[in-house]
Parts: sequence; structure tokens; C-alpha cells
Amino acid sequence: MSDHDSVEAMVSAYAGKAVLLASEFKAKFDFSENSLMELENFLAVLAREMPASKPSDEDVSEICRIWGSYFGEVVRRRFGGEWSIETYPGKQFATLTLSVNGNKLFPSIKVHRRLTQGEGENLWSFYKMIKAKLEAVPGGMVQ
Repeated sequence: MSDHDSVEAMVSAYAGKAVLLASEFKAKFDFSENSLMELENFLAVLAREMPASKPSDEDVSEICRIWGSYFGEVVRRRFGGEWSIETYPGKQFATLTLSVNGNKLFPSIKVHRRLTQGEGENLWSFYKMIKAKLEAVPGGMVQ
């Protein structure tokens, strides 16, 4: 199994876990664009509840990988792309990275920002921005 295949398998497992967790809260995560609105609503509630539950850094990282993988898989299934693990620009840590038409997305980092920095990091708004950029050029190719 190549590194690429193992990253794909890991992301798939995390995204599947997101679907199962969402179903426990009566949310339907079906990898559609509309499910990202549900994801944003879910993360908004989680962001409000997290300070009181005081999750460990390890738990927060796991939460971000699960929901970030789901978010990234929705984007990948809609626009294509490849998963990898790369060093986050300007930092000293590696993270899940989705490369789509020359653009790099860091979904787990985006989820972390949503949970820690508030509504200004809205995932649905972020997705709409990504979609507009990827659809702006014929064939979805962004230069």
C-alpha cells in the first residue's frame, strides 16, 4: 500500500466516523454540499460546549481530524483532488492536506479554527468561497 493509499484510507475512516457520529445526533451526513450546512451547525454547538467539557489537546486534534476529513471528502467528491500529509505552511507540524487543482486545503486546521476562533471561521461560508473559486474557471481549473 502506498503512502497515498494509506492517507486515503485514513481519511475515509475518519469521514465514516463523522457520518456515524452525526447519525447519533439525528443529523444526516451524506457527503452532499447541503450536509456542510449541518456540519457548520454541529460545529457551532460543539464550539459553545467545548470550554465547559475541557477536552484534552489530543481529543481536540481527533475531533478536528474527524470533522475535517468529512469536510474535505465533500470537497474532494465534488471537485476531485488528492489527500496527503504535508507540513502546514510556516509551521513545524504536519497535517492532512487536500490538493485540488493546484490549491491546498487544510480541512482539520479549518475545523480547529472554527472551534476555537468562532463564527468568523464559518465552514459553510468557507465552502461557498472554495466552490466559487473552483467553478470560476471553465473545467474547474484554478490558476
